[in-house]
This record gives sequence, structure tokens and C-alpha cells, in this order.
Amino acid sequence: MSYFNNFEQLFMRRSLELIDTYQGEYETTQLLNAFIGLLFFPNERMPDLIPEKTLQDIEAWGFSQNCIINAGAHKVPQEINLRELVRRLRNSVAHCRVDPFPNDHRSCEGFCFMDRNGFEAKIPTDQIKNLMRGLLAHLLEQ
Repeated sequence: MSYFNNFEQLFMRRSLELIDTYQGEYETTQLLNAFIGLLFFPNERMPDLIPEKTLQDIEAWGFSQNCIINAGAHKVPQEINLRELVRRLRNSVAHCRVDPFPNDHRSCEGFCFMDRNGFEAKIPTDQIKNLMRGLLAHLLEQ
């Protein structure tokens, strides 16, 4: 399959393989890099394929809705759906509003994402992987 004829699908498949196989010293850096790409491409090139599943629905993927600290825009976290979550996370990354936690000299356990509308999420690395796997599995089935 040519990379040029089916870029999005191959990019997603290869990114999924990287997050599932990379075990090196820079695992969280690799994870964040893959996550950035996987937030941007679906959000920009195929937003209608991102399902409007509730956060409760995607708990089956291993993503806890408790990661959403503030839904922003006068919403409660339970009102955000997957499509909006992807958009909010994409905006956080696009505006460099991402910080590792615990943000001291210990290893990175996950990342905090914030956007300009008050959205805030604190997502452990294992749940970032689960969110990516679930979203990619859905998109690759389309």
C-alpha cells in the first residue's frame, strides 16, 4: 500500500504500531509525539468519522472520564463526547498548553492538557494509549 495513496490510514496504523512496540528510554516522548499526530489528522482531515460517543461509552476502552478535570465552556465533564474531547486535546497541544506530571524530578506519569476555554484534563500515559487505541480502531474500521 502506497504511503502517498492512503496517507492517513497508513500514518494511523504505523503510529499505533509505534505506541504498542516502543519500550525505550523515551517512551513518554514517543507517546506524546504519536498522540499529537493522531489528534491532528483525524480532527482536521476526517472529523465526521470521530464518533460522538460519551465519555462513559469510551470507558470500555480503558479511558476514565475522571481524567477530565474541567470541561470548560460552562459544561460538566459528562457532557463532553469523544469528538469534542479530541478537538479540545488537539487545541491544547496546538497552543502548547501541555505539561507533564508530576512535573518534578520523577518520571513522567502522564500529561495535563488545558485549552483557552477552560478545558482541563490530567491523563496518565496508560490512558492516553487506551484512548489512542480505541479511537484508531474505530477510525481504521471506517
